[in-house]
Amino acid sequence: MNITIKPLGGVGQIGSNSTLFSDNNSHIIIDAGILFPNDSNFDINYLIPDLSKVEEKIDAIIITHGHEDHIGAISHFIDYFPEAKIYAPKFARALIISKLNHKNISKEIIPLPERLKIGNFEVCSIHVNHSIPDTKGLVINHGENSILFISDFKLDNENIYEKYFDFNALKEFSTGSFKIAMLDSTNIRSKTLHTPSESSVQKDLEKIILETERNCFITTFASNVHRVQTIINICKKHGLACIPYGPSMKRYIEIAENLDMLNTYDVIYEPQDRSIKRKKVIIATGSQGEFRGATTRIATGNDKHFKLTENDSFIFSSKAIPGNEKTLANLYNKITKTGANIYTSDSYQIHVSGHPGKKDLADVYEAFQPNIAIPIHGESFFIKDHKEFVLANNYAEQSFAIENFDQILISNKKVKITQSEEIPPLIIHGNDLEIEREKISERRKLATLGVVFISLSKKSVSYTTMGIPNISDQDNELFIGHLRELNASNKDSDEEIRIYTRRFFGNLLGYRPIAVVQSL
Repeated sequence: MNITIKPLGGVGQIGSNSTLFSDNNSHIIIDAGILFPNDSNFDINYLIPDLSKVEEKIDAIIITHGHEDHIGAISHFIDYFPEAKIYAPKFARALIISKLNHKNISKEIIPLPERLKIGNFEVCSIHVNHSIPDTKGLVINHGENSILFISDFKLDNENIYEKYFDFNALKEFSTGSFKIAMLDSTNIRSKTLHTPSESSVQKDLEKIILETERNCFITTFASNVHRVQTIINICKKHGLACIPYGPSMKRYIEIAENLDMLNTYDVIYEPQDRSIKRKKVIIATGSQGEFRGATTRIATGNDKHFKLTENDSFIFSSKAIPGNEKTLANLYNKITKTGANIYTSDSYQIHVSGHPGKKDLADVYEAFQPNIAIPIHGESFFIKDHKEFVLANNYAEQSFAIENFDQILISNKKVKITQSEEIPPLIIHGNDLEIEREKISERRKLATLGVVFISLSKKSVSYTTMGIPNISDQDNELFIGHLRELNASNKDSDEEIRIYTRRFFGNLLGYRPIAVVQSL
């Protein structure tokens, strides 16, 4: 029986991970993630795959781990595929349940078993290392085919918090004679061939914390529970007060602690606790410079609990997501002006990636020995480089670079790729509402051009502006005078007034703002 695989998101981009596996009888989706917007989307919430293009009746949704680019769109997937069963590892499951409870959505989330049978598909989960606990890779068996699907992983053979990448399970579960590998491309261009262990950050973090005279602020991804545990362990060892700061940080810590994945000992305090007289270590959210994040509030002096001084340190135990570099540079400048010391991963071993270097990929390819390699999880040029890496080193007989919604047909130990036209993702804003793409264009114009509102009645004409410079009294009198003439001379003058307004301000400003005419 033939298999088709169709990436709905996560290929040619970092985010929105979701992949459809189908045969004639069964249809499975792996992951249900969101894509974080760039600046050109003007402060919308996030994007998701266009699920209206999925015509199949989905039997199951299988989650590999709890990052937002893999679970963030789960409520939308439930709306589109209400009858699909949802399976998730225990940490991702707890995060999803918390997310659904917040939205008042009732849906059973089933613990992901080691082996799961769905029609002719056998889905086997194997433990892998990543920057969030309890991450799974999948071996999907179907007849003579074995597909290794791992969108996010690293090899961490020094990890002190969880077991290592399970190569034994990989070999045990790969029963097919025709093997296809679909592996993470995120770090394919990195000069670091083997991604360092999570345990490697402990030494420099401890040194900086101990050398800080007053308080030490650390920002990291809230989902990186092992990093948080390392910081808590340092606080426990040296008798320091640890303060998780920001709702998401507190939520991840609470969920991880309830699942026995994190031990807070007796060192956790609330930010408003004034009884603490010893050094504080504040673990703050907003490592990417998010506008409402705790890190931004502290850096800009707008936080109600903490003010930076020259005796403080600020550790960025994270790395800039591509596109956030300028935002973070501005934050560094603001922190520097307070006199506090800044520490980043450029100069200190205080952050490690959750994705594989080339040597890590090579180890997995050599263990699995695929016939075909189809790189996933990365920008288009990452995917292309990964394909060339595979072919140059003979890790597979063939390798294919794909894009979202391309169809991969597996039949009689052969793979055929049918390319698809680009299908833009859906844009989500406000209370999980889809917003039309043309509305983003309107938001862009409002943000860049400003707007003039003209109010007309039989007896009066007035106007207000937003987002444009004030004009002189002389220009104001000229503008109002001509508006009155147009309003008096023509009953159907709204469009004429709108055009005149844009031209008038265009001559003054050098660009034409939006004009809105309201007849009262």
